[in-house]
Amino acid sequence: MAGEFCLAAASNAVGTMMVNYLVNPIKQSIRYSFRFHKVVQELHEQQKNLKREQTRVKEDVKEAELQIQTQVIEDYVDEWLTNAENALNDVQSLVHRVEENKRCFGLCPTWCWRYRLSKEIEKKMVYISKLVEDSHFKRIGHRAELPGLEFFTSKDILASKSSTAAFNKIMEALKDDKVNMIGVWGMGGVGKTTLVKEVGKKTKELRCFHKVIEVVVSQTSIIENIQYKIADFLDLKFEKTTKEGKAEELWLRLKKEEKVLIILDDMWNEVQLNEIGLPLNENGNGCKIILTTRRMTVCESMECQVIVPVDVLDNDEAWTLFRMKAYLDERVSRDIIETAKEVAKECKGLPVAIVTLAKALKGTKTVKGWEVARKKLERSRLMEVGNIEEEEEKNAYLCVKMSYEYLKKETTKRCFLLCALYPENHSIDVKHLVRYAWGLELFGKAHSIEEVRIQVLEAIDYLKDSCLLLKDEDVERYDP
Repeated sequence: MAGEFCLAAASNAVGTMMVNYLVNPIKQSIRYSFRFHKVVQELHEQQKNLKREQTRVKEDVKEAELQIQTQVIEDYVDEWLTNAENALNDVQSLVHRVEENKRCFGLCPTWCWRYRLSKEIEKKMVYISKLVEDSHFKRIGHRAELPGLEFFTSKDILASKSSTAAFNKIMEALKDDKVNMIGVWGMGGVGKTTLVKEVGKKTKELRCFHKVIEVVVSQTSIIENIQYKIADFLDLKFEKTTKEGKAEELWLRLKKEEKVLIILDDMWNEVQLNEIGLPLNENGNGCKIILTTRRMTVCESMECQVIVPVDVLDNDEAWTLFRMKAYLDERVSRDIIETAKEVAKECKGLPVAIVTLAKALKGTKTVKGWEVARKKLERSRLMEVGNIEEEEEKNAYLCVKMSYEYLKKETTKRCFLLCALYPENHSIDVKHLVRYAWGLELFGKAHSIEEVRIQVLEAIDYLKDSCLLLKDEDVERYDP
């Protein structure tokens, strides 16, 4: 009985092996030979399917890049497109071989040739079928991470290649004991002030300096004003009344301080440090100074040991910032996006121009509205503004002017013009602004000063939202 069972088992095993190794290959070979035309037809169908998916994926990639120019397409998407292109080329080659052999053999097919080619085609179809199956990606790309973004902590800051390089260069210079004077140079509106403020924040976080003092110098460069601002940071009460006396007091006080960083922002002319009372760092005591200016000659005359240039944003960075500030998300039509890009180009990469103009146009919902803005920018000329030296700065003023024109309420415009009467970089006390608005009847004949105050605060909030006013501690500051 056991012998019979073993014999049956052996017989079954042999039978299975014969089917697997002899019968199936013969059947497959016969199928390859007699179903050749059907196989070729299926190949053409698979070719169409892959071409359709390739076109769709390419459109998805194009759409992703259009929505966000700093979009990075995923590696697996690029790899799939490469594989799809190669597979389609292989199919074309196979089809060409089929056609060539038809002409050669006419009505007398060679079964050996059909067998080999059918086998190749079957293998290629399995590969194409897998490509089609894998073509539905959950994500096409992701937003590019701009270099050095971790250094910039302010929510409105966009780290650019230029600002990141400048930031790193300033931080390196501050570590060098031989460097006491650093000049940050670039045109108006390029972001020098924002950059040095971030440097100041970072040095405070890292405790590189015992004190960090920021002072706006501006065009007037009144020595005593600078002295008082620095004294406020040091809690120093001057005993002397003359400029020279105050300079001496500041000098003696700063000499006692360990590692002080002083940021002199917006310098237009050379100033003598000893006239202010600023001793440069020596043996760990005294000051290191960062100055910002629009003029290279100021850096040279102040004998800056390191000069750091700050350039405009490149096209991709400018568009990313503009789109962010204008709230142009994925739901916005392609026509509006294309026109908005043309508007953004008119800002010439200047952050101050991009932010103010984008904020002004963020409520524009139609292509026609964006076209009007674009044509207005193209037609405008600011040649009559004689004190603006660079063409890019003229574009910045043009964008600010247009932002003003896009303010919806006349009362908001009047409030802005009232702020513009204050000196450059001046801190505006809201209480004073309310009194002036009340006295000048800026908002018409209001029934009470409280009514005027409410309207002034409303106008200020709107101007801040439009980036035409900047917040300065507990008061508002006009930034022309």
